[in-house]
Amino acid sequence: MSFLKAYPFLVPLLEEAYGKIAEYFETFSSVVLEVITEPEAENDRELFAFIRTGLPVDEALARLERFDEEWWLEASDRAQGKLCIHVEFE
Repeated sequence: MSFLKAYPFLVPLLEEAYGKIAEYFETFSSVVLEVITEPEAENDRELFAFIRTGLPVDEALARLERFDEEWWLEASDRAQGKLCIHVEFE
C-alpha cells in the first residue's frame, strides 16, 4: 500500500489492467502484486503484477504476448517505469 501511496497514478492503471487481464485471461485465479527492489539500487523499486493462471505455459505466454501487443505496450507509458505485468504458473 505504501508503494501505491507513493505512486498514486498507478491505481487507475491497475484497475484498468485488471479489466484487460480478465479479457485476455478468462481463466486466471488471481493477480498478485509484489514490490521488488533492484538489488544494486535500493531506491529502484518496481511493482509487479503477476497473473496467476493454470493455463498451459505456451497458451499463457501467447495470451501475454497478445495482451502486451494490443494493450500493455501503449498503456505502460502511464506506469512511468514503475509497473510490470507477467504471468505466474500455478
